[in-house]
Amino acid sequence: MSLKKRIILIALALLFTATGFMVLQSYDRDNAVIKVSAEIKSDVKDDYQLFYIASGSDWTEENSFHKNYDSPGVWQKLEYEIPANTKEFRMDLGHRPGKVEMRNFKISAISEKTIALNEEWADSHQLKKQESSIEEAELRSEGEDPYFVIESQPLIKQALTGNDPFHTAKNAVSGLLFGATVAFVFRYARTTLEAAKEIVRHRRLVLNLGKNDFKTKFASSYLGIVWGFITPLITIATYWFVFQVGLRSGDVGELPFILWFLAGIIPWFFFSEAFGGATNALSEYSYLVKKVVFKIELLPTVKIVSALFVHVFFLIVIFVVYAAYGYYPSIYNLQLVYYLLCSIVLALGLSFLTSSIVLFFKDLNQIITIILQIGFWFTPIGWPVTMLSGFWATLFKMNPMFYIVQGFRDSFVDHILFYERPYATLYFWVLCLAILTLGIVTFRKLKPHFSDVL
Repeated sequence: MSLKKRIILIALALLFTATGFMVLQSYDRDNAVIKVSAEIKSDVKDDYQLFYIASGSDWTEENSFHKNYDSPGVWQKLEYEIPANTKEFRMDLGHRPGKVEMRNFKISAISEKTIALNEEWADSHQLKKQESSIEEAELRSEGEDPYFVIESQPLIKQALTGNDPFHTAKNAVSGLLFGATVAFVFRYARTTLEAAKEIVRHRRLVLNLGKNDFKTKFASSYLGIVWGFITPLITIATYWFVFQVGLRSGDVGELPFILWFLAGIIPWFFFSEAFGGATNALSEYSYLVKKVVFKIELLPTVKIVSALFVHVFFLIVIFVVYAAYGYYPSIYNLQLVYYLLCSIVLALGLSFLTSSIVLFFKDLNQIITIILQIGFWFTPIGWPVTMLSGFWATLFKMNPMFYIVQGFRDSFVDHILFYERPYATLYFWVLCLAILTLGIVTFRKLKPHFSDVL
């Protein structure tokens, strides 16, 4: 590589490192959980309720949270989550008269902002201050629904814009990885484009080979290609029985579990079938690999096209099942084409990598089988990611198949367009293009040695 190109790549890496850092900082602000917390000590047990106003001007039960103080004479931390657009919140200190002490009253998001307890609160009712300092206050509750009101927007803005060393360091490292990844994709962009052009140029050959592959897969059985549809149907029925009948999984929101489950398992079936088949494409078509005139880069794509025939059938099935439950096609379903493209690119990138390596490392087949088995549970498909919080939820969302499964559910259930999830879309395509680039580069470097090991 020439010096000029090296300088350009380094400049790109630095530019996208800074861009990645700013995007991650923005992501933290947009997705931060706003928490109001305080330590309470009182001489009576009681229910402490927090109301918030995000829109409108009335305090309503729907916009409130309850926490029980159940240890008289002992400090107990009470914590509430409020929306980022909360204008004011109101803290109701129970319903019984008594002494209430408060300390460590805070709003936290990216950083923490302490609410000074010696400041004049915007409103108060049935409360008297006995003593007060910045960190601690002693109040006297007169009963009859005592409360105070805090104007929250200035405090929330400070908590969202504050600097936390952990978040800053994490985003700096992640930004560096982002910049290096984008620079890597740009470095081999021409190689990737050439491979894509070859696939497009030979699309008729790929389609014909895909059709033939699908037919010959079941040629020796009595039912033939019917098995390609029966096996996934039985698998879906089995999982449905285990989750809904055995584990008694209820409806997800207002949606019957089977509809929610179908929108997750069908894209997974396609990915696992396409990826698993394409990994062994070179071994299966070894006679073509040894032919100098054949473009062996097309073989992983042939297996993916073969898996598409069953996937199209199940896309029709999902529309039929949804219609049977009264959920009819909508404009949002058109983006299934986009998510199908996502699945193909992801499977293609991974299979370019694995199909070339598996010839030299035979154990990779068993490793991929295990990864696909674990991946079904880690996507997640049979359970909602909302069951997790914090670090674990973020970790599961880093699985690129989560983006595709969530996209299917967005198309059928939640009616969310893909560009309404900008951070997830950016992450998926940067990761996906990096995998595709790595796969193609690895494939081409190992290609001269394929004939020697087959």
